[in-house]
Amino acid sequence: MLKYKLGPLWALLNGFVALGAVGSVLMARQPEFVARWGLDNAEWGWVLFAGGLGGVLAYPVNRWVLARWGSRVMLARFGLAGGVVLASIPWLPGLPGLLVGLFAQGMIYNGVGVAINHQAAEWELRQSTRMMGRLHATFYVGNVLSAFLSSILAALGVGLALHMAAVGLAVAAIHRFVAANLEPAPAEHAQAAPPPHVPLELYLGTGLLFGSSIVLEHGMMGWSSAYLSQELKAGPGVAGLGLAFFSGAMALGRMFSDGFVTRHGPRNVVRRGAIVSAIALTLAAMLGSVPVAMLAFGAVGLGLAAAAPVVFSAVGRIGGEALAFVSGIGALGGLLGPLLLGRVASFVSLNGVLVTLAAVSVLIAWQARVLGAQAERPMPLSTVRP
Repeated sequence: MLKYKLGPLWALLNGFVALGAVGSVLMARQPEFVARWGLDNAEWGWVLFAGGLGGVLAYPVNRWVLARWGSRVMLARFGLAGGVVLASIPWLPGLPGLLVGLFAQGMIYNGVGVAINHQAAEWELRQSTRMMGRLHATFYVGNVLSAFLSSILAALGVGLALHMAAVGLAVAAIHRFVAANLEPAPAEHAQAAPPPHVPLELYLGTGLLFGSSIVLEHGMMGWSSAYLSQELKAGPGVAGLGLAFFSGAMALGRMFSDGFVTRHGPRNVVRRGAIVSAIALTLAAMLGSVPVAMLAFGAVGLGLAAAAPVVFSAVGRIGGEALAFVSGIGALGGLLGPLLLGRVASFVSLNGVLVTLAAVSVLIAWQARVLGAQAERPMPLSTVRP
């Protein structure tokens, strides 16, 4: 990485790690949340729904803030606000207070994600290289490290309030550090409206592509273990490996996706990866074998790995408003996908869930056609390896 100025790149890496860390705290301490507020399963579902709804409704806020503050200032201020909300969540009164807190967290951290991805896209353009895949891989690093640390703290009896306060303080400080070490973009505030040459169809098409990839990613994370344990009767130790296969392959794929995208083009990589995912899930549903399912989940992780980084890189080149819009569509996919898959699991079967996810993979392959000139701006091969 020595060929690049280390300050901004190091800042981006830390920013993505911190963003990933936020995502796993809530799930890792779920039993304490349920006990602290006396929640049943339905109420816990509404808590998760509130966080997702905040992300969906963040688009107009993100659009307005990006146009007036720019992504560096937005990252610093939203990062600070997000840390404050995280620290305050354990003190919120009753279920209504918790719903408001999770809604605010979802909205704020959707904005943090928009801001840091915009900065990452700007960095790629300045350096004439691709880095988005590796940056998104560090998000998974933060997610895994945070989940591991959260489990240790829970086992040691560290209280939820102290844990959330420490995480809130840490991520707020990291995002302030990130913003302070990023290079200012001269035209950062000039994206109040979409450029006239960008058609609405590109916004909608890219949004559908990203939303579909989020449905597939969240579906794999939410149903892989359930499929192995309930449909294939695998033991708890084996069932948990399904998610590990998928997540590990996803992180590995993102580490190497930048080079593949540079060599073969974003459209080809996303389309072929989605086709591989569709075939793998279909075979897993047809054959009903634990080893086949494990290999299929790993294949889906590799096949899906490039989709989100390519989308963020592409829409970041269009402008901040496009990034905010596509991020909102992704949040909508994350909100509606579990509802759809839950109905399929209840009224059809878990095999039906895999078939549905295979169909979503086919949709991703079809929608990869929107990855045209903006995503395929020439990138010298010599700059692929920093």
